[in-house]
Amino acid sequence: MRLFRDPLMATLAVLTVVAVAAAAWFGVAWASAARDDGLAQAEQRDAVLRAAERGLVTLHTIDHREAERDVAAWLDVTAGGLHRDLEGDRAGQVEQARQTKTVSSAELLRAAVTELNAHAGTARVIAVLEVTLEARGEKASTGRKRLNADLVRRDGQWQVSAVEAAA
Repeated sequence: MRLFRDPLMATLAVLTVVAVAAAAWFGVAWASAARDDGLAQAEQRDAVLRAAERGLVTLHTIDHREAERDVAAWLDVTAGGLHRDLEGDRAGQVEQARQTKTVSSAELLRAAVTELNAHAGTARVIAVLEVTLEARGEKASTGRKRLNADLVRRDGQWQVSAVEAAA
């Protein structure tokens, strides 16, 4: 064949075949990755981390001037026994914040999912928060809290169901 006698044309033909094969391989790899269970697991892990950040920061935030709103926000990010405990002591939490003139805020420094069972809708997270607390008009203090938190999925949303200090 006369076309392949020219070295430039032969090289271009080989490169074209290689490029088409590579594009086909990457297309198949991309399509299979889109159906990969690992991708779904990673998306669930990311959703748990976002919910844990939101939930833990919310649970460590209160301003005595807006205590009812802040305690209501606590209830929005919790589930299970923690939710029932907070709901049962709602008035007490609001009153305590008002009496002590508490202002508390938090920032998530680090968090990681240590356990995730997406099928059961349960997860466990470790986290480090920096919490700033001011009460009774005294100077604000800032400290770090290391926490373990359990989360459960309710109606497609992850919520904090338990929180404890980590060792």
